Order: sequence, then structure tokens, then C-alpha cells
Amino acid sequence: MEGLSAYIPEDRRQAMTRGEALPDRTTGAALFADLSGFTPMTEALTRAYGPHRGAEELTRQLGLVFGALIHQVDAYRGAVIGFSGDAITCWFDGDDDGLRATAASLAMQEAMAPFASIPLAGGEQASLRVKTAVVVGPVRRFLVGDPGIQLIDVVAGDTLDLLAEAERLTESGEVVVSEAIGRAAGAVIVREWRAGDGRSFAVVDAIDTDTAARPWPAIA
Repeated sequence: MEGLSAYIPEDRRQAMTRGEALPDRTTGAALFADLSGFTPMTEALTRAYGPHRGAEELTRQLGLVFGALIHQVDAYRGAVIGFSGDAITCWFDGDDDGLRATAASLAMQEAMAPFASIPLAGGEQASLRVKTAVVVGPVRRFLVGDPGIQLIDVVAGDTLDLLAEAERLTESGEVVVSEAIGRAAGAVIVREWRAGDGRSFAVVDAIDTDTAARPWPAIA
């Protein structure tokens, strides 16, 4: 897990190879993905393998899960900005209609299928699912910290407050998007609408338009 603390968002890594700086004001889509089943799996692994080996197995499983989720973010040219426990915050720069981020969210749900039932020693089973929220809008982008110790990427602004509101309305296994995305004509298939703090959010089942994956170019 030490590698996560030194993680550089892919959009910044791409910019660095070109000798460019990222703008501190930009627009796009923010995505929050949160795992559920983390605590029960930790307990199950401890029972199955003991505290020491259980912790090692937990690290391995989380590596597999986060690897699967991040692969979908990369596939739709998004960047993981930060890790917080069993969740990730991602940014899709220039994705002003939110369709790339929504497509990545739906792909994340498919990528979680192998983790719906994880066999453990002693006949136990563990299960992990993910919920994702997506909103669009402007953000401020900061690189903060001490260059001699560690720098971290931060995105801030009202768009992140909207993302937090969307996340609170999202259940495990769902993709919830802001009203601007949900009401885009012919863009997404909405299962239902939910009321937030004076705003509406849509539970999305699919994208009803061609949103093909467009991975980042390889860096030599």
C-alpha cells in the first residue's frame, strides 16, 4: 500500500512528460467511488487466516480491486486524484457533459463482478461492491505540500460539495449522477430520480449514446 501514498494522477504525469503545467482552474467531471463490504471482508480474512496473514491477504485483495477500478478510470482518460480509506476520488478534465466519467462508473460496476463472491479458507466467503457518484462543473486544482517531503493533488470548489451530496444518495452497486448529466437528451438511461438538498440526482442504468473508451497514450 506504500505505493498509493506516492501515486501521481495520470493527467499530471502526462503533463509532466510534455513539460507542461496543469491549469489551476478547469472544468470537467468528478467521480467518487466507494467500496462496500470492506469491514466484513477484513473480519472474515482475520478469522480465516489470522491477524498477520489476514492483513497480507487484505492488502492483496485491495490491490486487485483498486487495480480493476483504476483501469476503468484510465480507459476513459480520467485521473485518480486521491485515495481515502476504501474510496477514490477521480477527475475527468474537459468531460463537461460527464459521459466519460459515467461510462467509467458503469464499467467499474462490471469490473467488480469477480469480487462479488471471494472464496476464503475454511469455506468462508467475502463480497465487495462499489458505488459511484458523478457530477460536472468547475474546480480549482492545487498541488500542495512540501516539495522536499511530498506533494499531493487536490481539487476543490462547489463541484466537490455537489459530489459529496450525490455520494450520500448513492447505494451500493449504483451509479448516481448530477441533474445536468441525467437530463442530457438521449445521453443516459435513468432508473429513478432522487431529491438532494434542493437538487435532483439520477440513478443511471446505462449510457444511451456512443461513449467509447479512449485510454491515455503510453509513456515510454
